[in-house]
Amino acid sequence: MKTGFILLLLALPLAAKQQPTAECLWLHQRIEALDQAIAKGDHLKTEEERERWKAEFHKKGCEAYDY
Repeated sequence: MKTGFILLLLALPLAAKQQPTAECLWLHQRIEALDQAIAKGDHLKTEEERERWKAEFHKKGCEAYDY
């Protein structure tokens, strides 16, 4: 019983790494939406906003998660 509990505790960090935080998920979705807007021709301040959110995304280490 004790060994099973220890194995469970060891597996928790691995499972948690796969799920992004709410903030990282929001940043990822926002960047995707801005990429789509740019692809459709909306360049007015969109590219600057995308770069700002990408910098925040990397600053928070969000690229470590699966999306």
